[in-house]
Amino acid sequence: MNCTLKDFDNHLMNGLDFCKKAYGLFEETRRSPNGIERLRLIKGRPEKKVIEELLPIARYIQARYSHCRQIKVRWIDGKQNYDARLLFAGILVEKRLAPKRQYVEVTTAVHENDHISRRLMNEQGHTFGVKGVQKDPHTGKYVSLPHVYTNYEAQEDLAQKILERIKAKNKKEYPRRTTLIIQCFLDTLFWENEWEYAIKMVKSSGVEHRFHEIFLFDANHHYSATLYGTGRKRKKMP
Repeated sequence: MNCTLKDFDNHLMNGLDFCKKAYGLFEETRRSPNGIERLRLIKGRPEKKVIEELLPIARYIQARYSHCRQIKVRWIDGKQNYDARLLFAGILVEKRLAPKRQYVEVTTAVHENDHISRRLMNEQGHTFGVKGVQKDPHTGKYVSLPHVYTNYEAQEDLAQKILERIKAKNKKEYPRRTTLIIQCFLDTLFWENEWEYAIKMVKSSGVEHRFHEIFLFDANHHYSATLYGTGRKRKKMP
């Protein structure tokens, strides 16, 4: 396959083809020398773009693509204030139930110790999770210790991280009809009802945002949710 980021950059392609190529690039990277380590540590720029942009956009496309709405995507590897542009066609667009075009911006909701936990996993082959990461006062090295979650602690942590990302992104200027995609790296095992409880906490927080919609999904399972915008005007793009 020998696919690279250049095969995506500024190329308009069918959304399902985009998904196939993104998943193919991930698998190709995983099977390459030190590929698992590079993906786990998100070591280089290509790995960062795959994990933090291409795969989240693919997840969003798969959630929206249907017989009533076909999608084309143009991912742009640059410093513009969005990650990709989407074009829509189909009966939903014809009936004006879906826009003809929109932008997407991707971000990640993740614990601040996640990168350390990933490193420990790579070095030791195991870790007790992000909240058990501590620095040993004697050696100065990070260690992973067991952490026991109580009641709704894990769900509250996730909801707080999501709200932090929404508020941070809401301070920036984005094109009209921008969808914010938030990839959530869960701190521990979540059942579906626990995911739903965390999303309920986000929705009940009263947080306001200017995005067309916010698409939330977790990185390992198939949980997802959508928050819709408040309809405030955004800066138009040419």
